Amino acid sequence: MPGGSLKRPEPPSDGWSPRTEASVWIGLGLLGVGVVWFAVRAVEIDRSLGAASRQLASAGPPDAPPPAPAPDAGAEPHLALAWTVGAPDGPAEPLASVRRAAEELLARRLPHGLRRGAVIRAVAEAARAPEEPRVLALDVRAAGQPEARFYRFDDNATGRLVDDDGRELVPNPWQAPLATLRRTSPFNPKRMHPILHRVRPHEGTDYGAPSGTPVYAALEGSVSWVGPHGGHGNWVAIQHDNGVETGYAHLSRFAAGLKCGDHVATHQLVGYVGSTGRSTGPHLHFSASRNGVYFDAETLLAMRLRELPADQRDAFRAEKGELDRELDDIGDPLPAASRPGGGDEPASPANDSVSQPRAAASGARRQRR
Repeated sequence: MPGGSLKRPEPPSDGWSPRTEASVWIGLGLLGVGVVWFAVRAVEIDRSLGAASRQLASAGPPDAPPPAPAPDAGAEPHLALAWTVGAPDGPAEPLASVRRAAEELLARRLPHGLRRGAVIRAVAEAARAPEEPRVLALDVRAAGQPEARFYRFDDNATGRLVDDDGRELVPNPWQAPLATLRRTSPFNPKRMHPILHRVRPHEGTDYGAPSGTPVYAALEGSVSWVGPHGGHGNWVAIQHDNGVETGYAHLSRFAAGLKCGDHVATHQLVGYVGSTGRSTGPHLHFSASRNGVYFDAETLLAMRLRELPADQRDAFRAEKGELDRELDDIGDPLPAASRPGGGDEPASPANDSVSQPRAAASGARRQRR
């Protein structure tokens, strides 16, 4: 061509440019990272599903109750028994010792002692009976009286009974003159005398009891009278340091060797229940006077209560709940046999009708005792 020549274009090359090759390698790297991430996630998901499956298999059906705790191999068995005060044919040991211990505790804890026909349920430590019966809980029901429950609680290191409201007795130096108090006639300045049939002051409290029942000094003091004393029959009088003189009348006999001037300790034997003097049947006439003026001797034995300290109440409620469940499981005892002579007949020994050893519900409670 005139003035120059045309340059023939070069055919396209078969190789990659450096920019294209770099892009390809970046893409392959990102793809590898994604594959690894998905593989790791798959393994994690598989492990989670396996753990959930094992948990569901061990849990059981949704409505199934939780498995019962394994029994405490070191738990001490408990005796659980019930009886009616006054029923005949008392039980053999160790139940008899538990019954006696329970009735003595209730005689000191109830305002007017135990009455024939009262139903008692008790939980006690089996290992200690009969040598050292240890009553843990008591339930008592008597005609005309609300049901009452008492518990032995040792966090306060006293071992005394605590009632359903968490109250314990304030220690009283005066003690009951009989192991079981069953009041048949109260102090009454204007009583109609059952023998003389005229109004005459009843200057003491009568407690019905079988003839021969031991009578104890209500408080330490000096014996001021031993012997016959008119309508009192065989009478013991004790002068106490606080100016009070107590009397114990209608005794069948006196404690061996007892004489005027002797010092007697609290709860020392002074005689035995009888029906000497002006008396309609075996009973103890318990009296109290100050400077020759008689007053109601039962006021000496009156109970005063106090609540447990605040830092002990939670522990008491926990222990009480366990013992309540054991008391609730005890069946009804046999009824007391009918008795002649009406309401003033003394109660005879109680009869245990239900007894069953059971495992202690809590090792923690046992360790605190």
